[in-house]
Amino acid sequence: MNIKYYIFCLLVGFSCLLHGQTNINIDPNKKLQIIDGFGAHQGGDVVNQAWWLNLYYDDMGCSIYRLDLTPKLKAPVSDLSYFSPWFMGSATKSVFNFEDQANPNGPENNRVRTYTGPNDYSRTFGGRQAPIAVMGPDIEKNMNLFSFPNDAAVVEGFKKKAQLGDFKLMGSIWSPVPWVKVSSGNRYPENWWPGPVVNTPWPFIWGGNFSGGRLDVSGTPLAVFNDVSVGGTGPTSSLTQFVRSTAAYVLGLQRLYKVPFYSISIQNELNFEVFYSCATYPLSSQYITAVKAIRAEFDKYPELKNIRIMGPEDLLGGDSYGMWEYGGPTHKNLQYLKNIEADPVASKAVDFYCIHGYANDGVSSAGANPRQWDWWVNGWTTSPAQGIPANVKGFASFNKKSWMTETSGENKDWLYPKTGFPGDGGLGVAIRIHQALTAGRQSAWVYWTFTDSDDAGNVSASGLSNQSSGAVSPKYVGAKHFFKYIRPNSNRVEVVSTGNNAILSSAYFNDSSKTITAVLLNTSSTSQTVQIKLAFADMRFNVYSSNENNYWKTSSVDLKSGTINLTMNPYSVTTLKGSLPTTQVNNPKSDVITEMTLSPNPWYHHANIHFNLKHSGLVHIDVLNLYGQVVENIWNEPLSSGNHNIPMKQDLLTPGIYYIKVQMANDMNIVRMIKLNE
Repeated sequence: MNIKYYIFCLLVGFSCLLHGQTNINIDPNKKLQIIDGFGAHQGGDVVNQAWWLNLYYDDMGCSIYRLDLTPKLKAPVSDLSYFSPWFMGSATKSVFNFEDQANPNGPENNRVRTYTGPNDYSRTFGGRQAPIAVMGPDIEKNMNLFSFPNDAAVVEGFKKKAQLGDFKLMGSIWSPVPWVKVSSGNRYPENWWPGPVVNTPWPFIWGGNFSGGRLDVSGTPLAVFNDVSVGGTGPTSSLTQFVRSTAAYVLGLQRLYKVPFYSISIQNELNFEVFYSCATYPLSSQYITAVKAIRAEFDKYPELKNIRIMGPEDLLGGDSYGMWEYGGPTHKNLQYLKNIEADPVASKAVDFYCIHGYANDGVSSAGANPRQWDWWVNGWTTSPAQGIPANVKGFASFNKKSWMTETSGENKDWLYPKTGFPGDGGLGVAIRIHQALTAGRQSAWVYWTFTDSDDAGNVSASGLSNQSSGAVSPKYVGAKHFFKYIRPNSNRVEVVSTGNNAILSSAYFNDSSKTITAVLLNTSSTSQTVQIKLAFADMRFNVYSSNENNYWKTSSVDLKSGTINLTMNPYSVTTLKGSLPTTQVNNPKSDVITEMTLSPNPWYHHANIHFNLKHSGLVHIDVLNLYGQVVENIWNEPLSSGNHNIPMKQDLLTPGIYYIKVQMANDMNIVRMIKLNE
């Protein structure tokens, strides 16, 4: 073959792959993971403002809200002059300024208060001694040691539960009470004013932050935690103080809001030490000890025992080391899962898994590449890198769901960067959600901060929007294409796409509302044509489309003969939402005709009607349309009492939605069915 002709053929084939029509077949009969919902974290006074609540719940439709469970204590334990005295000098106006002009960097010249563990937490520092609030066995008394912030987002979300389809309150601990932590052996690596001085050892108190260190899980009773004065029997351990304080703080929040927690994570990013509140569990054995202790403590109280524990809430990372282990050793995602599931008590304690969509630095957004997600779901059989074992299981092997509970880091614009593939802006948010739900099989997707601004007043890398941008922030819109119409308790359903691989697609079916939602992303710089096949009767879909500077444009398209045809703009996202027609058929309850089902349902070629008769008699079986009209009679014969299976004929019906009515004398039972295209 002529080499030039051969190259020409290859180029033509590649061009067709990029520019040819994409064919998408949606099969609602093949259900995948459940979708629990979408949401974000916020905190601060903004959550008590009407504009924020309207944006979060009414426009975006968020159904999950994430709280920071770092405990807030009452004075004098919380008094900055006791637990965090550091100094800027009298010329600096700050709530942290204690007017020590001679020591602008604090008594130890590091702008923080260091300690190595419980025994020296209250050491003299700057002429003061920070007190410890010892938790006794009485949770009601322990609650009195904490202050609980008002948060209208929690209360409003719970009020809107019916409107939203569900509401789930989740919480993550950034740091426990500071005095239960010990040295991690690590040192702070940065140097910026007025932050901590470089090489300061963790843990330390900086401002109001309980920074670094690791939980002491040894279980060793300590005199400093003697609880006799608060109704106990003597010295207790850091672990006991950790679980008592956590239980009291969580219960106090529930009592204040009158809203139960759906789930908590005992540690946000459990191996990420920074200047703000944090703690570490470098070994899975340490984490497992803490998880089991929290579960046992929560199980003591009726108001806490139904709270699910999720974890380990580590970073997605960017390589297999970030999925298994760093040197040190520091365990990572899949090693935690392996060891949790090897311990029956820990396995029972951890109800489901969660992970953050960040790269290894804990700042940059990750998850656009499906490889990391595939490892999280499926693990690997062959070692992916030197020092990493083979035959490692992903979370799907353990029959538990997973949530993506934090990510951020994208640019405020729809397309960014301006050269190369623009996958780190609003379009990138949509891509990351798509990959998390499809390759990652996540059941929830939660952003870091819902609204946040940078110093210039623009939407920051940490937020989806802010007050001035509102519903037209590009990152907000990218998320809205999933958040708004994939309602809680939907199932992702199978989508088979052929043709142009620049089109990303997923679909979701909500059985209670009978709503089908599809989200399509055009990751190409050119317009693309798409044909969707869906074996439903003719119906209308609402269409919501976004591309650069044209956000959330509404239109409609009709499904005709099982087909929808669309043209997508370059670098765009389109959401289609359709609701199946409601029926005029009422389903009476019958004590004579029971256990009635159709299997499979929906169906292509063959199906069977299953039911049980309490006594024998003449049975009529009819197919009804959505208006209750009989379109086909399939049975008019006597049947004996007991179980029966009546086959449906392959060519009996055209594709669509119907009802099967089984009647004997004055008793009847009805089941809904969907006949699909072949």
